[in-house]
Amino acid sequence: MQDLSLVYNFEKAKSNPESAPLVVIMHGYGSHENDLFDLRLALGSTAHYLSLRAPINLGFGGFAWYPIHFGAGGIKTYNTDAAAQSRDLVLHFIEEFQAQEGLESNPLWLLGFSQGAILSYGLALNHPKKFQRIMALSGYVLKEIVPEQYRPADIQHLDFFVSHGREDDVIPISAARMTVEFLEKLQIKHRYQEYISGHGINHENLRDLQQWFQRGFN
Repeated sequence: MQDLSLVYNFEKAKSNPESAPLVVIMHGYGSHENDLFDLRLALGSTAHYLSLRAPINLGFGGFAWYPIHFGAGGIKTYNTDAAAQSRDLVLHFIEEFQAQEGLESNPLWLLGFSQGAILSYGLALNHPKKFQRIMALSGYVLKEIVPEQYRPADIQHLDFFVSHGREDDVIPISAARMTVEFLEKLQIKHRYQEYISGHGINHENLRDLQQWFQRGFN
């Protein structure tokens, strides 16, 4: 795929490939395209799965969608310009990939964890007509990469699955709760679940994600 450098894993749907959704998977900071790809085994073979590797190489086999700078006292700062650039790179990549694979008319869903969830919000809220269902795990809405205003007609079809661990020491639960308030204010359909867990996906989270995912085919 010309002029795009994203590495990816791809598996086609086993049934009804002409109408199956394309699920774009984005990993978290310091991870890679293989990390979440096995979720396809739990979610089922009724979808196409495209798992992307972030463009910034951190070394030691880890990648990031945008840099995080760790300062004194544990204070973290984020390069939001780089986050916006990755958001746009992913959109460009998805469009090129859809054309390459003949999937332009298939539904487009997003699944992201942590930084990948943050990018998922950025993509869906900037380009709501392109996406339908979004799975945002252990992330939040980064205000710098989403619009300030919305047309209700553009976003009323969106459907989010939002989950977070109450003991998350990477992204605090307060960030997730503020994001839910943001979705409620916009009257965007969503399901929000909290779990007794840290920064990860536990068994209950996976079970609820599976149930929500399968409802998309009913």
